[in-house]
Amino acid sequence: MTTGSSGSLWSRFEHDPRDPSYAGMRASDRDRAVVQDALAEAYAEGRIDREELDERTTQVDAAKRYGDLLPPLQDLTVDAAAPAVSTTSRPDLQRQAEAHYIEERNEALMGFLIPNLICWAIWFMTGHDGFVWPVFVLIPTGGNLVRVLAGKQSIVNRRVEKLERKQAKALEPRQVGTAKPSKPSKPARQGSSDSSSRILSDQEEPEEA
Repeated sequence: MTTGSSGSLWSRFEHDPRDPSYAGMRASDRDRAVVQDALAEAYAEGRIDREELDERTTQVDAAKRYGDLLPPLQDLTVDAAAPAVSTTSRPDLQRQAEAHYIEERNEALMGFLIPNLICWAIWFMTGHDGFVWPVFVLIPTGGNLVRVLAGKQSIVNRRVEKLERKQAKALEPRQVGTAKPSKPSKPARQGSSDSSSRILSDQEEPEEA
């Protein structure tokens, strides 16, 4: 992967993984394939050996988010560092928030299906006599799923607000710290100064014959 081709490398991603606003977003198989192609090219050029190729390919296979795709490319291109922070449009933030909701919804759905299927299967196989104890699993997991499904818009809105705050914070100029002014020394108390003066004057007065 030559320096001249690094510009086209980032355009092959669905979203630029160097952009901090996409660092926490889920990466696709297509994005992982882009990194794997770049590693194969670097191996063909002799820039990494076979062991490094295998190690980095394993790292890419395990990558879940865009931020995880940068480390394998860090020393193979000069512009792997994050570029200057740019503002992300409201529609892009909305898409990121909706992708976050889909991920949260899927987690709630799996959290409902898996434990309930296991518990109800055990209940049926044990004769399903007596108290229907799987309801203790059904109620909380079902309630969580209903909460996520019913609160889609509020979840998306909260995510958009969080992304906007994060973006605004990233755009804030860094302030260089200044030395704190030294505190002025406290003036001596008038009472103690006068008493000290009186003691010195008394000691300096000559004794009368």
